[in-house]
Amino acid sequence: MDRKALIAMVACGVIMMLYYPFILPLLSPKKNKITEEAQEAIVSEKPQGKMGAEAYAPLPVQPTQPEMQPQMDIPLQEVVIENEFVKIAWTNEGAALRSIQLKQFKNTESRNTLDLVREDVQTQYRPLAIDTILQKTNFQGQRYTILEQSGSRVVFTTRVEDGINLIKTISLPPGKYNINMDITLKNDTNAEVSASYSIVAASMITHEGIPSTDMAAVAGIDMGNKRTKLVHMAPKEFPSRNESVGIVWAGSMNKYFSTILKPASSDWIASMNAQAFDAQGMLTNEKTDQGDFMVTLQTNRFRIPSHEAVKHSYIYFTGPKKEQVLEQYETLDILLNYGWFTVISKLLLAFLNAVYHVIPNYGVSIILLTIIIKAILFPLTRKSQVSMFRMQQLQPMITQLKEKYKHDKQRMGKEQMLLFKKYGANPMSGCLPMVLQLPVFFALFRTLQLSFEMRQAPFVFWINDLSMPDTLLLLPFSIPFLGNALNILPLIMTCASFVQMKVTPKAPAIDPQAQMQQKMMSFMPIMFAFILYHMPSGLTVYWTTSTIFSIIEGIIIRKTIKKIKN
Repeated sequence: MDRKALIAMVACGVIMMLYYPFILPLLSPKKNKITEEAQEAIVSEKPQGKMGAEAYAPLPVQPTQPEMQPQMDIPLQEVVIENEFVKIAWTNEGAALRSIQLKQFKNTESRNTLDLVREDVQTQYRPLAIDTILQKTNFQGQRYTILEQSGSRVVFTTRVEDGINLIKTISLPPGKYNINMDITLKNDTNAEVSASYSIVAASMITHEGIPSTDMAAVAGIDMGNKRTKLVHMAPKEFPSRNESVGIVWAGSMNKYFSTILKPASSDWIASMNAQAFDAQGMLTNEKTDQGDFMVTLQTNRFRIPSHEAVKHSYIYFTGPKKEQVLEQYETLDILLNYGWFTVISKLLLAFLNAVYHVIPNYGVSIILLTIIIKAILFPLTRKSQVSMFRMQQLQPMITQLKEKYKHDKQRMGKEQMLLFKKYGANPMSGCLPMVLQLPVFFALFRTLQLSFEMRQAPFVFWINDLSMPDTLLLLPFSIPFLGNALNILPLIMTCASFVQMKVTPKAPAIDPQAQMQQKMMSFMPIMFAFILYHMPSGLTVYWTTSTIFSIIEGIIIRKTIKKIKN
């Protein structure tokens, strides 16, 4: 295979590699991985609490149960507790969360303090409300009595039925993104009681990114041997149920934040359910991609002896998917997953953070990273470009060999390799720098897409968020495949790519096939512009900077080639 065909093949491969793992998932949500995880799991329940039989299916129709009539004689009250990081508002209706304000972060408009609970759609199923208990439904509307309250602690209580009382104790530790919650069921009757309940682990998490792809219900499943698997369910896959043994936590996440309910023991958890809300905040069995949903945990049945109590303790995490934060909570670090390039992504992020501590601008960090990568690869790039020049010089000889051995392909290939060896040419060397850059490109894509550090990170001028496209303005009309957003960096990158093509040595087009290949290559900058147009601007900064320095490299290498000619 000659050099031109090889370059064309590599270029097409790059596009396909970019499109299928990265572009296509942005346009459609990933399939649920729960079935694959279930196949890896143990298929029978074990006393050690490892993962057993796991079912994943639409929620079945529940049998008719007695509906709890909410106590309405208790006045509606609200309590606020807070620490350095969070300010949380509780309502005594359901003893549930009304608001989770993260003090150190702004909302997507960068105007107000971020609230992890959506307020624009009202629903009665609020986070940490108990919605069924002792086979009674509609319990989330029950009004509790506030027994105690302070700046970081609140205690709710209510009567479930005669002689059965529920006490919910909430405390907010200092310097943490979690709530400590105890649920106590007290049996004051003369008979043993069998009970279970369902609690809302997450509800109406605020939107960040694209709801259909960047939001999901999640669960951590104990696989044994200190391994925890992440179960990920996109909104379009609701309603769903996970009946695994060993559910260690469950909740929801958007692109950068998560709300996770983690019981002290997975032994009392029977299943996790996820169900979407409609526009009015009511539960629906319809498919949706709007990202408004509820996740509940259902307990196993447990016994409460006469005149005794049973207490279940939980941790409720409400914070950023930031590595330094997640590592404080056992097994929650799997919420941040860079995929195949995790090791490279973490190294790149460590470098970007190190530069940021000196120059507090992640755009500058990305540019410095690009310069270092280009400097490391320059000797290899120079060698490959010189080798391409050698290939140009050998084109007449290669043509003669093709003509001479046109009926003996094997002999022709052997003579070509001898020719390359004699003149120090390598037809594969031109692809090597690109191949070496691809893992960095893909890892940087994942880093800029998922790393919390990039959220609302400004660069210069109109580029105010490196995790998003660098939209300068919205046009009054829409462009096919691009939309109505005018993104400047992809256009600059495209122009730079055309200049790069001009300064890069090319093999002479000595036949119609070679001419066609060169025409195909000339469209590559336009194709890359379409691919990168809606990518994070941080990634486009990297690719544009890399292209500009490739132009400088090309000029330097051309001078080297001129010396070789002379």
